[in-house]
Amino acid sequence: MTRLPLFLITTLLLFTSCSPHFHSTLKKDATGLVLAIPDDPATLDWNKATDGNSFEIITNLMQGLTRFDKRQNVVGADADTWSVDPSGRHFIFHIRSSAHWSDGEPVSSTNYRDSFLRLLSPQTASPYAYYLFDIENAQCYDEGRCPASAVGVHVLSPDSLRIDLSHPMRNFPSLLTNAITDPVRLDLIREHPTHWTDPRYFVGNGLFSLAAWHHDAYLLLRRTRPAPPSSHLVSSLTFLVIPEPVTQLTLYEQHRLDIEGIPSFYIKKYLKSPELHRIPQLSTIYYSMNIRRHPFDNVHVRKAFAMSVDRTRLERIFLSALPSLSSFIPRGLSGYDPEAAYGFDVARAREELALGGFPGGQGFPHVTLVFPEGTQSRILATFMQQTFKDVLGVTIELRSMEWKAYLAGLDAHTPAIYQSGWIADYPDAMTFLSLMRSGSGNNRTGWSDPAFDRLIDRAQEVDEPLKGHLYAEAQRILLRKAVVAIPLSQGISNILVPPTVVGYWHNAMGMDSLGSVKKLSKALPM
Repeated sequence: MTRLPLFLITTLLLFTSCSPHFHSTLKKDATGLVLAIPDDPATLDWNKATDGNSFEIITNLMQGLTRFDKRQNVVGADADTWSVDPSGRHFIFHIRSSAHWSDGEPVSSTNYRDSFLRLLSPQTASPYAYYLFDIENAQCYDEGRCPASAVGVHVLSPDSLRIDLSHPMRNFPSLLTNAITDPVRLDLIREHPTHWTDPRYFVGNGLFSLAAWHHDAYLLLRRTRPAPPSSHLVSSLTFLVIPEPVTQLTLYEQHRLDIEGIPSFYIKKYLKSPELHRIPQLSTIYYSMNIRRHPFDNVHVRKAFAMSVDRTRLERIFLSALPSLSSFIPRGLSGYDPEAAYGFDVARAREELALGGFPGGQGFPHVTLVFPEGTQSRILATFMQQTFKDVLGVTIELRSMEWKAYLAGLDAHTPAIYQSGWIADYPDAMTFLSLMRSGSGNNRTGWSDPAFDRLIDRAQEVDEPLKGHLYAEAQRILLRKAVVAIPLSQGISNILVPPTVVGYWHNAMGMDSLGSVKKLSKALPM
């Protein structure tokens, strides 16, 4: 999925107040699962989505050719089998005969080709288009230099799809677990171009269908094909839009929420609870600096800000619930380097700021640090504001924004410095480094470097351990030479699951398994 840029990835589920619609729904559906998201989804158009709130819903309405299981192995979803030729460049996926849309139509290879081309189309303008650039002529088509027919995605039959890559990439099936590559129904998109994701028009191929969406209140998903009552499988998913952590915890303790994500600053209370599940994430929380905006067009200023951060102190503030991170590639992935970024160095930070033209902070221009709404983000921003004042003598202002406005603002007028985050789409460092490559729709910093691009391109063609060395070298360019990102923390999902909810799992890439969850009237005997 990934998803995130997944900003605010450090908590899975946060949330506001319950609507009367929700209460009536809950009373009528005792076998339904009640969850929460911190904000309304920005979009349910998977070819355009980039944020975790949207993907939390989409991944329950849709499925792609492949998916990850509990142990992060790639297994079939719509594809029951696939094969790759000896060169590692040509894949053929076979779509299972049981794959159907919720209106009864079979899922076809054409639906997948349509999705890939729509994602890549310049008219779609998806920030995620770069994700498929490994496909032959995909980037050429995205840039308008060649026709769609040149792209290496070919329909062999209604249930067979061939994908030709521009270079060997044997882990390519893992990329197709991302919901952005899920199939589309162009007939429905053309019929309702601005409303096809509304509940009355939505057609998906997942286990659940979109029954209701009351914006900024809740979304209701019902199981597409009802399960036998004796199975105890959840019949529906209700996602409440509730941003406040205190409300979140209160509702869980009142048994009105079935699964609960705990913000790091509340974790101490629940550390001994048998209901607490702690899952380290393959994620990075970082600050981005826009080199097109003064004063961050000066590398010395960027170095000064990067050297000002005391990550040890930051970790203490979050009660060690958020491990500090000095690498753009998180722990657990090849290429992770605990010394990739500049460390805390007050003297050098002040020297760099002076070299940038602002000795002692004198003459430093007005700068606003922008971040999405949320208690955790505000604590982080306040810490950084004080850090820059104490170490560099500069004063920056803070501005929080509602989630949708924040995402829109990053594209319309990228701030000089802003909070970012990413959680892995697949368990490989490429999912992080590709964010910053030239042409990436998620790289809003204004920076590009051909040497960086060449390193990560070459890494796709070699095996370990050389791949890890190339990744490490690439992120050193990013964090030491260019200094356009300041890695801060690695996320952890802290989740409360009651004993009456059975079969739930959440993996290191932030993916939930909800379709196989059973909701019992009482806990099973130990």
